[in-house]
Amino acid sequence: MEPARVKVYGLFSLTKRRYLGQAIVGVVFAGLILAAWWFGWPPLRDRLTRAELPASAFRDFLVAVLNNVPWIVLAVLVFKAIEVFFVLRAFARRAGSVSARK
Repeated sequence: MEPARVKVYGLFSLTKRRYLGQAIVGVVFAGLILAAWWFGWPPLRDRLTRAELPASAFRDFLVAVLNNVPWIVLAVLVFKAIEVFFVLRAFARRAGSVSARK
C-alpha cells in the first residue's frame, strides 16, 4: 500500500515521513542560524557601528535587522509549528479516509 500524500501549499505532494523530515531539518537550520548569530554578530556589530565609518541608511537598517535575528527566527518557528499542526491534521484526515475505503 502506498503511503498517504498531502499537498503542502497546494504545490508539493509529500508523504508524512518526508514532511516531518523536512520540518526537522528546518528546525536544525534555525538552531544553526541562531548559533552563528550568537557567536558572529557581536564582533560584526562592533565593526559596523564604529564611529570612524560614515553613517549610512543601509548600515543602520542592516544593524537593526541583524539585532533582531532571534525574534525573526522565533517568528518563523512559530509559523512552522502552526503549519505542522495543520499539515499533520491533513495527514490524519487522509489516513482516516484511506482506512474507511478498505
